Amino acid sequence: MTTAIRLSGWSLLLAGVGAGIVLPHPVTTAFWTASARLFARAGDHGMVARLTAATKFGPKVRRSLNRRPARRVGGVAEAF
Repeated sequence: MTTAIRLSGWSLLLAGVGAGIVLPHPVTTAFWTASARLFARAGDHGMVARLTAATKFGPKVRRSLNRRPARRVGGVAEAF
């Protein structure tokens, strides 16, 4: 299970790299934040530290990680 979560984290990380070529930084930050959450869930705190220490996107990822996640009701995320 941990391997699958870690593989998903790497997939999101690579998707963020690809998105960063053609899309603005909020999209890349969202991919990298989701990736950092998956790495944290898998227990790979070293990778989370690398993502949050990156020069360009690290502070943005760190801020995004510190935000409260969207509330889920009935399996649907609600914004409030």
